[in-house]
Amino acid sequence: MIVGPLAALFTGPGTGSRPVALRGGNPVDFAEFRADVARVAHAFSGCPRAALFCRDSYVFAVGLFGLLHAGAKVILPPNGQPGLLAALSDRFDRLIGDDLLERAGGAGADLDSLPTGEPLLHFFTSGSTGEAKCVVKSLGMMEQELHVLESLWPAGDGPVLSTVSHQHLYGLTFRILLPLAVGRPFTAETHELWETLLAVLPAGAVVVSSPAHLGRTGGLAPVPPARRPACVMSAGAPLSAVAARQSAAILGPLPTEIFGSTETGVIATRRQERGDEDWSLLPGVEMRTEADGRLSLRAPHMGSGWVATGDQVAPVPGGFRFQGRMDRIVKIEGKRIDLKDVEQALLRLPWVAAAAVALLPGDPARLAAAVVPSPAGAERLAQLGSFRFGRLLRRDLSDTQEPAGMPRMWRFVPALPDADMGKRRRADIQALFGDRG
Repeated sequence: MIVGPLAALFTGPGTGSRPVALRGGNPVDFAEFRADVARVAHAFSGCPRAALFCRDSYVFAVGLFGLLHAGAKVILPPNGQPGLLAALSDRFDRLIGDDLLERAGGAGADLDSLPTGEPLLHFFTSGSTGEAKCVVKSLGMMEQELHVLESLWPAGDGPVLSTVSHQHLYGLTFRILLPLAVGRPFTAETHELWETLLAVLPAGAVVVSSPAHLGRTGGLAPVPPARRPACVMSAGAPLSAVAARQSAAILGPLPTEIFGSTETGVIATRRQERGDEDWSLLPGVEMRTEADGRLSLRAPHMGSGWVATGDQVAPVPGGFRFQGRMDRIVKIEGKRIDLKDVEQALLRLPWVAAAAVALLPGDPARLAAAVVPSPAGAERLAQLGSFRFGRLLRRDLSDTQEPAGMPRMWRFVPALPDADMGKRRRADIQALFGDRG
């Protein structure tokens, strides 16, 4: 149950002894959280725009609410890479990091209710191309979404542990804002490895994860029933049925998958009881499909009007079947080529464990494939060498693909480059072919 609006989180009597976060296993109660937010609000009063990047989720939460109470617009870069921060430098006046609490001093500000309608949260998402795109949201939009999302969580007060960053909208919503709204403590640490998360996993916890991590649970020992989490969340990309079953065998519950984007927020969910289930719309979300099959959405937490997406779907009762990204349709030699179809054709070959296909710009544009060989493929690669192994793959593809849909360039890699939540960006695949050789 939502315990109160985030905009008025610090104006009521509060529950000073309620644990808000766990840092190194030690609880931080609401009274300390409020005092830290008040110190940050005082220290940064008058700052118009601040970029916030912290690795510690508790420090991030203090910074987020402290800056909002200071009257600042909060810029949320998806990572702390120097190149990205330099590219965004004209959008903020101060960069706030993990030394925030040390810089805040001892005095505290009065904490009144926050405005709910002002566009104060500026998210940056690289999407499929790698180019930063700004998405602006108000605190009121976030609160409307939380009221819908609380139904996805089980009852209880077990802590929230995460393998994904809070710098993205999904991580911010599920590992910080929703726990604050329903009264669950969140852990300050982000677990990049399952071994560290499982070592501290208590019974009844909520695990916030992604396909990039849930697809790597193979080989782990199953969690004993007495320590299993109450819920496992996944977002960033559709989870394969194999990964869903594998993670459930290790962690216990089937993952609750989230479908959405930074622009739309969360719009649908599913659990793969049978495998490859359709997506069910969340309450209050309306959808329509355009003439080309593109999905458009409308919901209170998106603001006014319809929001067009780059997703192609087929409507089903109560939801949709996801059919891929519209930006994965390219033209080569005058023919429409679906890059997903080429990838699926590669995956049907015995030599291929994973594959990603991208169009390399130029005149002419060329289709390129990054391939993770299967064990059998690795043997053939060692025997034939890269050039002849690529010829072998092209020959086998010719049974299903016309010439325009067959890759001309190949890279054989031990793993495909994925962003931290399992999204595969076109720019990352293209970077493997930087020399075009």
